[in-house]
Amino acid sequence: MAQLTEELRQAVDSHCGFLEVGAGDAAYVVMSMSVFREMMGVGSEDDYQASLRAIEQGWNDIQAGRSRPLDHFFDELDRKYEIHASS
Repeated sequence: MAQLTEELRQAVDSHCGFLEVGAGDAAYVVMSMSVFREMMGVGSEDDYQASLRAIEQGWNDIQAGRSRPLDHFFDELDRKYEIHASS
């Protein structure tokens, strides 16, 4: 695992918990875990771990072909709940 240098940690801390490093396609965002959790809506460690498991399960479903086009999902919602979603 990569280690965060003290210089980078201080830079992140002095920029409200997140910092863009680099530019264009070579840009990265470094942020504190508290900022990440707030942004993702996962306040506790249990919430965070559950989110990671859900993302992994979703990716596994996509890789295994257990997915469908989004417009099919919207059509189903429209039929079931009479929701007229724009495509």
